[in-house]
Amino acid sequence: MWAQKLVAHCATLEPEEGSLRIGIVRSFTSELLDPWLKLAAALQGLGIDIYHAPYGLSLQEAEPDSGLVSHAPDVTVLLLDCESVHPAFNAPLVEHDADTQRQVADVVLDRLCSILERFRSQPIGHMVLALLPARIGPALGTFDAQSERSQARWWSDLKGRIAACLRTSMRAASLLDLDELLLDIGRSHFFDRRLWYSARFPFAPRAAFEVATRIVEVGVLTKRPKAKVIALDADNTLWGGIIGEDGIEGIALGPDYPGNCYLDFQRRLLDLEQRGFVLALCSKNNAADVEHVLSSHPHQLIKDHHFVAKRVNWLDKATNLRELADELNLGLSSFVFVDDSAHEIAAVRRLLPEVEAVQMPHEPLDVPTALEHVARLQTLSLTAEDQSKTGMYIAERERRSHKARFGQDAGALGDYLSSLDMRMQVVYDSAAHVGRLAQLTQKTNQFNLTTRRRDEQQLADLIAAQDWLVAHFSLTDIFGDSGIVGLALVRRLDDAAAELDSFLMSCRVIGRTAEQAFLETLLRKLKQEGVRTFFADYLPTSKNGLVADFLPKQGFSRRADGRHERRLDQGPAVSLAAKSPIVVTESNGAPFSRKTD
Repeated sequence: MWAQKLVAHCATLEPEEGSLRIGIVRSFTSELLDPWLKLAAALQGLGIDIYHAPYGLSLQEAEPDSGLVSHAPDVTVLLLDCESVHPAFNAPLVEHDADTQRQVADVVLDRLCSILERFRSQPIGHMVLALLPARIGPALGTFDAQSERSQARWWSDLKGRIAACLRTSMRAASLLDLDELLLDIGRSHFFDRRLWYSARFPFAPRAAFEVATRIVEVGVLTKRPKAKVIALDADNTLWGGIIGEDGIEGIALGPDYPGNCYLDFQRRLLDLEQRGFVLALCSKNNAADVEHVLSSHPHQLIKDHHFVAKRVNWLDKATNLRELADELNLGLSSFVFVDDSAHEIAAVRRLLPEVEAVQMPHEPLDVPTALEHVARLQTLSLTAEDQSKTGMYIAERERRSHKARFGQDAGALGDYLSSLDMRMQVVYDSAAHVGRLAQLTQKTNQFNLTTRRRDEQQLADLIAAQDWLVAHFSLTDIFGDSGIVGLALVRRLDDAAAELDSFLMSCRVIGRTAEQAFLETLLRKLKQEGVRTFFADYLPTSKNGLVADFLPKQGFSRRADGRHERRLDQGPAVSLAAKSPIVVTESNGAPFSRKTD
């Protein structure tokens, strides 16, 4: 098969950067997906190890001693046809009145959620549910949309309820909407009826590749840090043509071809902003020309205020990207760089290999979907912080401007911090924001002592555990609310000792002494609960050198075995009011103690 040849070819281009473990529980044949999964993984620079559960929806795979659990997957996919979920799908839905249809939906939902809960109770990585769409159109044909017994409307409503169950009741779980793929490529290109009726494998080649791609995308998001910034060129990227040569009236941007292609690309960028990615401008150009388009072109959707930072000059793109990273206080691995020039793309890939560089298509028709298969621009959850990210970065720019007014005199930093009127809220063992806490462990690289990653289910288990303390904090000041930006995971070792498993903070609040206020608040709580000796580790990576000396600066001594230790029963009690410009309040947290067998 040509897919296998492509996998072999990808392996010759560059070495694999890790391996992805996939588990598949299925009610139909899934082994024929393997070549497509291997190809999708190879295109992401990953190896792949796939486990197929025994044929049929076997609930034995949700047991601790199952083959699935032993495989220790990063991602588990439940590939199910609806008939296997409940026998109601074997009969025509339209034979029931609206009330009976609702009752059927209730029964199906209860059955499916019960199945999912059994699997979610096991350590099987991120769980993905994929329900096979109907192989033929609705029973009532063209009239279905008008009917009070509409099959399409019933199915859409049920999917919404299934998605709500995953969102509200299960951690690290996603719905892979195969109906969206069906709409994209059409039923005749989605299903292979010959393979379905002869081998119970439903997918035609294009659908098989798209399904595999989306499964691997979930895996990429669990294995690699999520992107944060989309850095965009201007000419032949945000619009067609060159503003310095074609002028504002000559560039392609508007309701007619090819300008409408670039208009749709800008719409998609604004969609990505709603997913929590921020936009930056990185263009070789005259700044005045670009500003003229942003402010005056009648069809320009992305305005100056949509960019959290800009570099419009004649310097090379690598230099500008480094400066953008410094300004935003982010690692370069957080960037996706988009440019039409093959030369610029090649230069960034060579000089800044940690940046994901995407070349814009030459054909305008392909421009609107240029970023659709950039895996790190997908998201598995959406938090309040995600949807207000651009405003948070703009507020940080205002803080820098405010700080500059204080000058460099002795005491200027203290005066600046005091002027911010900062308020910190520390919360203990709350599952209300577990999605955001999981994001922090997965995305935070610079201010992160151990860089241990946790998904939502793992964090929920720690919050419920008697011998763990999960603490997070949010921070506000005169410029706005930075949201939840810090997390600490503490494990009780015995009556008098505990250890710091994780301690991390978003780069957005670095430089405001929040890390010190958070740590001292945490230590004070531990001391009140009888902890006398507190251990911590610094596990160095290529990105967290910022915190290499954090523990010694906070009064920890380095032991012979490399661990750090701080005695809480020695020295005076810490007075936050005397040393911190931050006013701290705490939620009530239940005491935690060593769990007894």
